[in-house]
Amino acid sequence: MIQAKPDIKYKLIREMTARDNNLLNIEWLCEIAGVSRSGYYRWLKAEPTRNARSERDEIDFTSIMGAYRSRLR
Repeated sequence: MIQAKPDIKYKLIREMTARDNNLLNIEWLCEIAGVSRSGYYRWLKAEPTRNARSERDEIDFTSIMGAYRSRLR
């Protein structure tokens, strides 16, 4: 079993299945990684939400840093 966070395992599974010459199926990859197929599909489905949250966090961080830097002047 792979010793890593589920997020890392899911990314690895997605990369393996995205290859052109992929002969491995998701069920087998999930079993090797020690994660459930339903968890993998839930992670895939939530990707747009994670990306949007990450973008908002980056915008907020930039705004906070701008306010902090202007306060130092």
